[in-house]
Amino acid sequence: MTKGSIGVFDSGLGGLWVLKHLKDKLPLYNYIFLGDQANVPFGGKTPDELFNIATKGLDYLYGEMNCMGVVLACNTISSTIYERLRDWKDEKYFGRILFGIVRPTVESIDKGKPVVIFATPRTCESEVYEKFLKENVKNYIKIPLPQLAYLIENGGDTLAYVKYFKDMIGSDIESGALLCTHYGIVRDDFKKVFPQVKTWVYQEDLIPKYLAEYFIEFPDREAFFEHGSKLSILITKESEVFHKFSKKWFGEKVKIKLVDLNNYETN
Repeated sequence: MTKGSIGVFDSGLGGLWVLKHLKDKLPLYNYIFLGDQANVPFGGKTPDELFNIATKGLDYLYGEMNCMGVVLACNTISSTIYERLRDWKDEKYFGRILFGIVRPTVESIDKGKPVVIFATPRTCESEVYEKFLKENVKNYIKIPLPQLAYLIENGGDTLAYVKYFKDMIGSDIESGALLCTHYGIVRDDFKKVFPQVKTWVYQEDLIPKYLAEYFIEFPDREAFFEHGSKLSILITKESEVFHKFSKKWFGEKVKIKLVDLNNYETN
């Protein structure tokens, strides 16, 4: 049986944050992270732009790096074009696994209480999340944060930005969900600005739990993945902030490789 690594794909720091939690909770596996810094952020791009970006990244992870499964650590992609990507994957890389993050997220939202959703504009527009919220959640409000991922990626004043939205929810909202993997990096900002929210959904906590449960349910698929605790981090554009967080989360010796997806072609 051919075995391979777990791939993680995102525009940058959000996926890296998810990777940190995967390494912490499921340390035995080999991981390959691809951060498409050349196209950050994903949140304002069209579905066709996202498809073009994602297929290039997945082609590299499946084809060049021999990942047997890839975690789409991006809500914008998972909630907008997951089914389209799954069909593409089944045609080109049949038998490989594509992990979205919508399912574990919606299963974790408290259905009986009013909830505030913070996300990118594209995720807020997502029919996938909207359908679930309408059918299952008693009362909810969605707040798009178009600049927050950019500020996180560039070391901006995230607390000041989050404070701008302070008066948009009432004191009756006690549950919240951060539906962008970048946002968990500044979870303390949200706690400071919205003290009335007592329960938060953080995707970086949900995804490792989801994979662990998936592997228990499908041990034959878990067998596709190598155990070796190895880590590779790839980016498509240099970023000082990305390097800083990589060293902070994975140690000073972590190596980051620059790759050019535009010059990578598969048959």
